[in-house]
Amino acid sequence: MQPTKAIIFDFDGTIADTFSALIQISNQLAKVFKFKEINLAEIDDLKHQNVHFIIQHLRISRLRLPQIISRAQKELNKQIELIKPIDGLAEILQYLHSRDYKLGILTTNSLDNVHKFLKHHDLNYFDFVQSCPRILGKHRALAKILKKYKLAKTNVWYVGDEIRDIEAASRIGIPIIAVGWGYNSPQALGLLEPEKLIYNPQEIKEIF
Repeated sequence: MQPTKAIIFDFDGTIADTFSALIQISNQLAKVFKFKEINLAEIDDLKHQNVHFIIQHLRISRLRLPQIISRAQKELNKQIELIKPIDGLAEILQYLHSRDYKLGILTTNSLDNVHKFLKHHDLNYFDFVQSCPRILGKHRALAKILKKYKLAKTNVWYVGDEIRDIEAASRIGIPIIAVGWGYNSPQALGLLEPEKLIYNPQEIKEIF
């Protein structure tokens, strides 16, 4: 019997193009929770930074961070059906599904948002969707997924678009495909030396 081979995807910025919507939502909530709005002129610079820097830069209270994230998810839910998949990714997901890979999602977004998005775009290729409530707790969530689905580290890839995705995969010892079309810049991702750094979804097909 062949061992199960799995590919676990991040959601925001990797599968779903939520970047612009979440910038708008962040600036909307900045007025409510009294933190700094994101200036559009600084977005390119922020794409080079990790989440710790951004939280500090925006002067977000870490005590209120869970509340802010929860509100942001609820606001995103109102427009989730307007969010588009990353261009070209649907075809790749269909291809991987046809090749009998076990496909999963690990996200700090809400399960409701992810399932609503997948249903709306007919992306019913995933064997599981796991939500991680802490934005810096993905390594623990990845470890739980490996244990729950009895996946060997040598047969798993993680696909993500942020510095924290690379750090999480590295901490538990699974290879990562860093994608250059999401929240962090390719330059910032490349400094962490992921196993693969790609710029187009078609490159995923070439890897597998």
